Amino acid sequence: MLADVRHKHVSKMTFPSVKKAFLIHFGISLFIFIILAALMRLVWYPDDLFWMDGGWQGLQIIAPIDLVLGPALTLCFYRPWKKNLVFDMAVIATVQIAALGYGVYAAYNQRPAALVFAENRFETLSFKEYKAATDDLRANDIEPRSLREFGSGMPMVVHARPYGKEDYGQYLADVMNGLPELRERSDRYRAIADARAEIAEFRTQSQQHGTGIAMTDDAGVVIEIPASSQTAGTKEKSAAENPPETYTLKARYEDGTIEFHPETFEWTRITRDPK
Repeated sequence: MLADVRHKHVSKMTFPSVKKAFLIHFGISLFIFIILAALMRLVWYPDDLFWMDGGWQGLQIIAPIDLVLGPALTLCFYRPWKKNLVFDMAVIATVQIAALGYGVYAAYNQRPAALVFAENRFETLSFKEYKAATDDLRANDIEPRSLREFGSGMPMVVHARPYGKEDYGQYLADVMNGLPELRERSDRYRAIADARAEIAEFRTQSQQHGTGIAMTDDAGVVIEIPASSQTAGTKEKSAAENPPETYTLKARYEDGTIEFHPETFEWTRITRDPK
């Protein structure tokens, strides 16, 4: 009898209270959430792609699973004196890890794998879309190209070679028969730098004209910004003399622009359109 009392006393002293267990679980979940949020914001969905192409939406799925589901289960089922406490905690951890793993996997699969210039503008291509298109191409005896051929980072920026007038009818027939659309046709990809001259006519911002910067709006009207209206300073003058090249970017949830360095033609910034 005395041994049982001592055993219960030790058990109660070994495990934290319900409140403390909840706070510990929430703290661990918050730490994991911060790491995942940073990974999505900085790596998987860089710049404004986080808002434009699904990063924010993915984080909204992950947050309730990580910050609410697990700690709530602990609050409901954790009791330090329960005989099956270890088993209950193992089940709670398994449920949370499985649900969180699914959310992270979905966000990872939907991350932009490439920014493809096709049909007169750049469009995002998710990893899931790229993988499905690759399978479709191989099923039709067309050898796809790996995005790794164009660099080591993500997303890759590539150009999908357009079809000529004589081939466009066949392209439409292929799409109707289930082949991927142009932006998904990795067999037609090439490095964006190789297509710089070809796509230059679709820029939304042109090179400097005279003493100002010429901007082209959606209607094709050129608006010139005088140099006198630009802020003085070394950085501003340098930008006015050699402005970045800007193109329209269509994403899943919002549209925006992508800027390229005027010398290296590497993308430098992605900005969503103001609402």
